[in-house]
Amino acid sequence: MKKDNIKNLYLLMLLGMTFLTGCNFTDSDMLAFKTEDDVTHNINSITTVINNVYSYLPDGYDRIGNAMLASACDEAEDVNDGEDIQNFNIGNWGSFSNPEGSPWSNSYNGIRKANAFLDLLKQVDWSYLKIGTPEEYNRRATLTTMHKYEAHFLRAFFYFELIKRYGGVPLVTRAYDPISELDSLKRIPRASFSRCVNYIVQQCDTAAKYLSADYYSNTATQAYLGRATKGAALALKARTLLYAASDLYNQPNNTDSLVGYTDANRQARWIRAAQACKAVLDMVNSSIYSFHSDYSALFLLRDAFSREVIFEKRYTASNTFDVLNYPVGFATGKSETCPTQNLVDAYEMKFSSSTDARSGKTIDDPTSGYDPANPYANRDPRLKKTIVYNGTTFGKNATAVQLWEGGSQGLPRVGASKTGYYLRKYVDETLDLTLNNTSKKQWVYFRLSEIYLDYAEAMLEAFGSPTATSAADGLTITALSAVNSVRTRAAVGMPALASTITAADFRARLRNERRVELAFEEHRYWDVRRWMTADQGIGGDIYGMRIQETTPGVYSYTRQKIETRAWSSKMYLYPIPQSEMNKSLVLVQNPGWK
Repeated sequence: MKKDNIKNLYLLMLLGMTFLTGCNFTDSDMLAFKTEDDVTHNINSITTVINNVYSYLPDGYDRIGNAMLASACDEAEDVNDGEDIQNFNIGNWGSFSNPEGSPWSNSYNGIRKANAFLDLLKQVDWSYLKIGTPEEYNRRATLTTMHKYEAHFLRAFFYFELIKRYGGVPLVTRAYDPISELDSLKRIPRASFSRCVNYIVQQCDTAAKYLSADYYSNTATQAYLGRATKGAALALKARTLLYAASDLYNQPNNTDSLVGYTDANRQARWIRAAQACKAVLDMVNSSIYSFHSDYSALFLLRDAFSREVIFEKRYTASNTFDVLNYPVGFATGKSETCPTQNLVDAYEMKFSSSTDARSGKTIDDPTSGYDPANPYANRDPRLKKTIVYNGTTFGKNATAVQLWEGGSQGLPRVGASKTGYYLRKYVDETLDLTLNNTSKKQWVYFRLSEIYLDYAEAMLEAFGSPTATSAADGLTITALSAVNSVRTRAAVGMPALASTITAADFRARLRNERRVELAFEEHRYWDVRRWMTADQGIGGDIYGMRIQETTPGVYSYTRQKIETRAWSSKMYLYPIPQSEMNKSLVLVQNPGWK
């Protein structure tokens, strides 16, 4: 590309910058009308350019209108029938319209910015500072290196966001001139799924080699919280390989390399996924990562940091999410994301005595001690920390929530939950919303519990036993031990699964553990896709709890169906947007979509 075209490309890029919300980074307004030379000789400007690449990371809070993605699977039901998320639930979406917005264009915009940034860094040279101001040389060189490999990580992240939705996608690995090379862009075909996976892994390996492992120990680098680290790159690699080994991308007799693998090397893929997870878990031994002491507080860190968090997005103070998700009947509450009975049923029993044999049993076990007349008693403590149910005290004034019919937060009140539950996870109950109090939030992309559960799944599927190890592969932790690390930690305190558990039962319990531990963290929607159980996890019947007050303070609880959601097997992969199909000369649509 000609130098003048490069300058024009970067000028356009800089003029279109947005500020990375919530981080103490340089304001992008400073870059208006900067030339390429201005940027490459200004370390603050370089930092702001990479911040712009971060801005393309997906949001977790209310990113589909006012809804969370949880309301498109069996975790939740959005109280508002008019929200775009409901189009997923009724099957009203396709190549012309996607309730999720534009994940294709958003990811490719991020990739384009990352590619342009990496090209920009080729012009950067701080050597003139070596003699006169070596400290400043070292500072700038260190920051430039960090930003370079952040770009490699972010590019990989955006590609993962694409392949989990679409399968194989076009691999655009350099900056293109949007005018002189437009025809070339139109002729970039979809790469095979396996090639895309390998590219993401290679980018993660490159980033992990150079990024810092720890921004927490040094107060001088705690301003970098929210930036990519070695652990983030390794975690992205692990998740990518876990998905790549899963059912959706390893269908028997598949001959279409765009939608998955066409070979029979699946065990090797599971082993590779387990090894990638183990690389992250090894960082626990070096005290980089550890479990947070409080499950609820992990999702309300505000200005604090946690060694359980591997990669996160930090937000400036607001109360938008809280206003949307406080129950009706509380000042300003709008009740948006309401957990389902399907999810509530997944929480196991937990009794106070450590020797009580009923603890750890599922509620459908007749020996579990579950009481349908008192359905929330003696349950996994994560239930109360995640979900507001009838009688729960909630909010700044610890008000008892009345979810029975006719209660302050119950039907038929306008805007009341249709499921009989409200969301607690992420909601800041210390805020006085009548005074418009605000607080900071984080969206966690990767955390330690997920990696343990990823590892357990990969080990089980690779070796067929929850107690297997493979010293030859460096896999010395059993799947059972990994799951029990999550269950028995101090913040949760559930009993360990027994060593006598069968592989089939362990698989079911592991999947259930993911469901409750990672609820509302955007795992369930993708897990049921990759396990190919989305006909029930996304489609199928959604249940709630009908609660009636029979006498003052006494309630009856009736499980009831509130909705049947649409599902078709073609929905396992998203359709490529028709607007992209129209622009391209070579793109092939995913099976079943027109």
